[in-house]
Amino acid sequence: MRRMDRGEFLKSAGLFSGAVLLSGCGSGSGSGSSGSSMASHPPIGSEPGNLAILEWGGYEAAGTKAQKYWKVPGKAYTDKFGANGITYTYIVNDSQALQKASQVPFDIMHPCNENTPDYVSRGLVQPWDTSLLPSFGELNPFFVDKSKVNGEQYMIPWDWGYASLTYNKDHVDPADADSWGLAWNPKYKGKIALWDGAASNLEVAALKLGFPEMDNMSSDQLDQAKQALIDQKPLNKFYWQSEYGDMQPALKNESIWIAYSWQDVPPILGANKFVFMDPKEGRLSWFCGFMLGAHTKNYRHAHEYVESFINKKACVDMMNIYYYGTANSTVQASDIKDETLAKSLDLGNPQAIAAPDVHLQSWEKNRSAYDLAWEEVKAA
Repeated sequence: MRRMDRGEFLKSAGLFSGAVLLSGCGSGSGSGSSGSSMASHPPIGSEPGNLAILEWGGYEAAGTKAQKYWKVPGKAYTDKFGANGITYTYIVNDSQALQKASQVPFDIMHPCNENTPDYVSRGLVQPWDTSLLPSFGELNPFFVDKSKVNGEQYMIPWDWGYASLTYNKDHVDPADADSWGLAWNPKYKGKIALWDGAASNLEVAALKLGFPEMDNMSSDQLDQAKQALIDQKPLNKFYWQSEYGDMQPALKNESIWIAYSWQDVPPILGANKFVFMDPKEGRLSWFCGFMLGAHTKNYRHAHEYVESFINKKACVDMMNIYYYGTANSTVQASDIKDETLAKSLDLGNPQAIAAPDVHLQSWEKNRSAYDLAWEEVKAA
């Protein structure tokens, strides 16, 4: 998937205007999954109220000491219940998220959709009661449907975006920058940085090799993708782990010219110099959301917390600060500071991340084989 330790970068770089807009023409149905019976849960005043949350750095609720940038997401919850009862455990990639969720119980988790079936099959989560989420009916039905497992609403979708290569147009010939193959171009040896993103890199290799099902490769195709990444390795300066700690600084100081990234990089570092590539094979796309712990004792608190993130005001604030889209389809272009960016990324299209030239990262039934292949690439 995507992002990590965004707060660390914003602390050093300051806030920037800009947006990633999803302005869907439809809205999700509020009828969704009803989760477990409300009668089986005590009133909110009888719950402990001490939420344990598995989260990405920088995505804490407004009103907590950890959150210093956005002002609205989570604020309705902390205003009502306080911030002292919230504890965050941090993650840096999707594989780590599933691993941590499997070891320690959480009230709320914030993984990405490609892993949703794994959380369900391991018994880590339960469906949400969407009747307890007033803003659920505002969510884009495409995301809502993709967040279901066996017809149940196991994820409440929230954030989404694209992945591609960002390149420095002062040093990279635009004629070379029309394909994922740019990462394999020997002309730029030592100036390339792919993400230490496990399955994401194998998906990139699959697209380069022309495999139509990047998340369902055969054993032979997976071996070819692995070999392609081994072949690319001598050209790669480093596999970045922190977008804001190593990848963006390296682009800025020009120790690298090309990097796997999300669409937020050019607005942050300067669209006059950096280009988010539109490869002929298609960009990757992703979305993430909130999942409810299977054995939470804070059932109603968890719903209140998530509602404080998915409402329109919270979504607008997140978009204007973090450059990602949200699943709330009531957000309009007039709500966003950088409408040009929103238009250029086709974010008014409610199914933009599943367009024919976009590849939505999805569940891999043989994810362990992908993870092993990536470890073998790094060890080569």
